[in-house]
Amino acid sequence: MSNSFFITGTDTHIGKTEITCGLIEFFKKKGNLVCGMKPVAAGTEEIDNQIINSDVYKFLTINNLKKPTEIINPYSFDEAIAPHIASKKSKKEILFPEIKKNFLLLQKECDYLFVEGAGGYKVPLTKNKSIPDLISYLNIPIILVVGIRLGCINHTMLTVESIKTNNQNLFGWVANCIDLNMDEVDENINYLVKNIDEPFMGKIPFLKEINSSKISDYLLWPNI
Repeated sequence: MSNSFFITGTDTHIGKTEITCGLIEFFKKKGNLVCGMKPVAAGTEEIDNQIINSDVYKFLTINNLKKPTEIINPYSFDEAIAPHIASKKSKKEILFPEIKKNFLLLQKECDYLFVEGAGGYKVPLTKNKSIPDLISYLNIPIILVVGIRLGCINHTMLTVESIKTNNQNLFGWVANCIDLNMDEVDENINYLVKNIDEPFMGKIPFLKEINSSKISDYLLWPNI
């Protein structure tokens, strides 16, 4: 059975998928069987003659535990909009038991399983359930990806506070530098290091070309 983690972020478009791929690469290099899963994805395009979400495609490519798309990504919507809206428009209900069935299947077969959420931590998935509800349902610790840009301190501290209010386990957090022109990057990160009790898992510099192997070199894993 795998070590399983839920990857969430301080916002959308802050590099959750890139960091998840970096984590997959990190443990692949150590000889582990590793898998990334994206239970809910919104926004598809044509890649290699198939209509697929680009994040899901990246997981299918990098995972060394090979499983069909529908296992890695049980819910996919064509429009790049909030999942609960996409679900309603397509009349396709997001069911947590279906997600957990796939999660348990993957968990049994790999050493490390990384489950990536959609958007930020508080994104709604159904009429009355959101990402925190899914995390509690799967009962796994959280790795928080922090997009280092103006406003990141506020976004991060509010997210950490919300995680703790929900009595969930924050395993650690990663600083992902996504704004090449941001001033005082290290000062922002140092503030977060001093004010978040959970482990700092690395600073990923701004990379012009995204490379999972390079990202993995910057990651820190507690107790390794």
